[in-house]
Amino acid sequence: MSNAAGPTHAKSIRALGRLCGRAESTVRKWLARDDWPFARTPPWDVARVRAWMDIHLKPDPAVAYRRKARAAAAGTAEFAGMGKLTLVRVQKTLEQTLALRQRRELDAGLLHSKADCLAERQQHVLAARDALTRSLPRSLAAECQGRGRAEIERILRERLTAVCNGLAGEAVDHA
Repeated sequence: MSNAAGPTHAKSIRALGRLCGRAESTVRKWLARDDWPFARTPPWDVARVRAWMDIHLKPDPAVAYRRKARAAAAGTAEFAGMGKLTLVRVQKTLEQTLALRQRRELDAGLLHSKADCLAERQQHVLAARDALTRSLPRSLAAECQGRGRAEIERILRERLTAVCNGLAGEAVDHA
């Protein structure tokens, strides 16, 4: 019988991410997937989750690059026995390869600048703020007047869900 507190089980989303080599936010996305075959709450069998990753997820291409870069820097694996000059040339080639890949991805529109991303995020936050603090309270005040607590909670839940769904599906035009 396996002990859920043992090292083969993760008791939190953060622990599962750490044990699988992924960010906590990535694990949260897994939990929301329709093809997630495990419970939505811990504990999770890490070996089974890793097997699911191998079958259902694309491998992280950066892992192979980082492994090669570490091996080249340390002079291990296929780089063992190479002279310092050769190792430096290999490291340079790996860096150039990564830079070329990033350039292709940038040219293909797969990468964007951090400033653009932050500006877009700010627009989304401002749109959410406006929807939640300006229009929603005005429209809810009259609708909730004279109603019981349960009814008010239902109305709030429905309206907040509608606002969030609208924000998730709309292009933000914040003038």
